[in-house]
Amino acid sequence: MSESWYNLIMSLSGILILAGIVLTWLIRKKIERISGEENLGSLLLLIGGVLTSIGFLEGVAVGENLTGVKLVLILIGPALVGYGLFSIGFAGTSSRLIIQSAILLSSLLGAGHYSTVPIDIAYVGPFLAVLMLINAQILMTKDVQRTILIVSSWLLTIFSWTRYWLDNTSGIAKALIVIPYFASIIIWIGVMVSLYISISPGNIPLPENAQEGL
Repeated sequence: MSESWYNLIMSLSGILILAGIVLTWLIRKKIERISGEENLGSLLLLIGGVLTSIGFLEGVAVGENLTGVKLVLILIGPALVGYGLFSIGFAGTSSRLIIQSAILLSSLLGAGHYSTVPIDIAYVGPFLAVLMLINAQILMTKDVQRTILIVSSWLLTIFSWTRYWLDNTSGIAKALIVIPYFASIIIWIGVMVSLYISISPGNIPLPENAQEGL
């Protein structure tokens, strides 16, 4: 059952995901300008992020039919994001990311229940890319910022399954499913804006344990 507020929130979240990916790239480029070190990984992050955003904006938010070519691009996107993160020094994988990725990918078992199979797959691509980015940024933050990013990553992971109930709910019930997901995106954007502003020659948010993994 379609509701105007729901369509607005999902469209806005798609735009915010794209904005978050661009912000991630801007943060990396600012760090590179200060450190004097350039890396192809930042460009791969941007390209991979844009490709995955296509899936959400066209397949989910806008509701256009997805062709096979678009689906391939959407699935390539997270791979580019992952390789980009590896290239800039995030060389391992944390148990948290492994568990969250497994939960997210297992949600494909329900593909075709909420919507068409291509659209359900189009959800997973952007979510996986954002999940990897959030987990990378968790390593760049401390204290409250780190805690709320961890919360954000779990809210996004949980939504990968709860979204299957959206088609059979309305009103408050639908809001209870969508709002935590939308909050996770807002939290992610808010922390990244704060990170970008705080970066300076005396404050480059790359702790030593950033090399330990995502």
